Amino acid sequence: MKISFITIPNGISGGEVEKSMLVSPPITHLWLAAVLLEAGHEVDILDALSLGMGIEDLEKHIEKEKPDMVGFTVFTAFYKEVLFVTKRLKKRFPDLKTVVGGYHVNSIPEDFFLPYIDYIFEGEAEFSLRELMNRLREGNDDFEGIPGLISRNIHGEWQKNPVDPFRTNMDEQPILPYELILDNHYNTWWTSIDPSKEKYMATVSGKGCPMACTFCDIGKTEGKKIRAMGSNRLLKEFEYLQSLGVTHVELRDANFTTSRQHLIDLAQGMIEKEINIEWGCSSTLGNLRAMMKKEARGTGGDINLLDLLYDSGCRFIFLGVESGNPEILYREKRVTIEETFQVIKAVQKAGIQAHSSFIFGLEGDTIETMQQTMDLSLALKPDTASYSIASPYPGTKLYDSFHEKGYLTTYDWSLYNATEPVFETEHVKKEDLKRFLEDAHRRFYFRPSYILRKALKVTSFRQFFDHAKIAYQMFFNVTAYKN
Repeated sequence: MKISFITIPNGISGGEVEKSMLVSPPITHLWLAAVLLEAGHEVDILDALSLGMGIEDLEKHIEKEKPDMVGFTVFTAFYKEVLFVTKRLKKRFPDLKTVVGGYHVNSIPEDFFLPYIDYIFEGEAEFSLRELMNRLREGNDDFEGIPGLISRNIHGEWQKNPVDPFRTNMDEQPILPYELILDNHYNTWWTSIDPSKEKYMATVSGKGCPMACTFCDIGKTEGKKIRAMGSNRLLKEFEYLQSLGVTHVELRDANFTTSRQHLIDLAQGMIEKEINIEWGCSSTLGNLRAMMKKEARGTGGDINLLDLLYDSGCRFIFLGVESGNPEILYREKRVTIEETFQVIKAVQKAGIQAHSSFIFGLEGDTIETMQQTMDLSLALKPDTASYSIASPYPGTKLYDSFHEKGYLTTYDWSLYNATEPVFETEHVKKEDLKRFLEDAHRRFYFRPSYILRKALKVTSFRQFFDHAKIAYQMFFNVTAYKN
């Protein structure tokens, strides 16, 4: 059997799509593709989001590739777009099977009990989708025992199979088929590359997160226990990426830095194997702070972890700060303001870029606490900063709380995009959230000191142009998000 995985551009239902430089490679589709290819199925990936394709382009792709099935990973903000595309494709190609999974599906699977959806998956779908396609290939329409599958029975009624969560053994995962999307010319927000000479790719080496951030449901959907590739297995992934000509890699694990020894083994392995790739990852402030304390006590041996990571090619670390209010910060991240400064400065001292994120409108926020968040983002002086409005996605503690308290002002999922306010509280109104979001971007990215610092690092006109374009998109997407 053959399946086409499609990532859908926002705005496709309105006939207006834009190509963006800030789109990450569709890692979920690569994970699914790896397992299916190993089982002898045919797979292609159409990243219409990064390519800025409209609905006619998608239809032409289906005509050309002639897949038996199309698959979509559904994020809440793209819910409406996925329904538009599946309905349109089903009408044009009646025999084409449609399958959906992803975060929004896990939260509200009933949203997809629709005539133009054939199969729905809750939980981790790699092996369940493989089993479904194996049975369809054999002409077997008995789907009993396929974990997490929701399908229609002989009476046309939706029937759920029990979810078997967290099955994926990361060390047994096949090497991802990056070549399926290698020609899409992705770019990074932490540096700019010349696609004719360099290639950027993202990957995931672990699932799960032990944190309990109120605005995130990764711990719920992937488990609180981290399942990570061993360093040897991850090194094979890096070696394969290097063989494809990839020069920059972003590890998009929710929390990559849970084990100091794992980081040491990976960094030393990359140096020994002469893997010349610039890479970056995400970390919690608490993880790095704990490792720094261990080294300060002299119990970490003679290794300075951050210096070693830099020597191995690590060039950025994403650190979610989220709030400048001490109480909210500690609730979400289990660190203090002082510790946050210490971690950011230590990362930068090692020559690694520190990227920090900040959220306006978390539970307990007021005008005063949001001002604290903006002030902290400027005082920390991270290399880059991302700002967003709290988006209470279904499945998160934030959604449950705001829904219960009557704060939510809309259930139009397309507006749950972290740039549009979808709630109001006793202390924070929609106009307050929009004002803080716009002011924060303007104050951070239009500071003369920031512009000068970036200008000094630019080595070519192309790099300058790319930086300017990314900055433009980051700022103007605040107010020009298309629905």
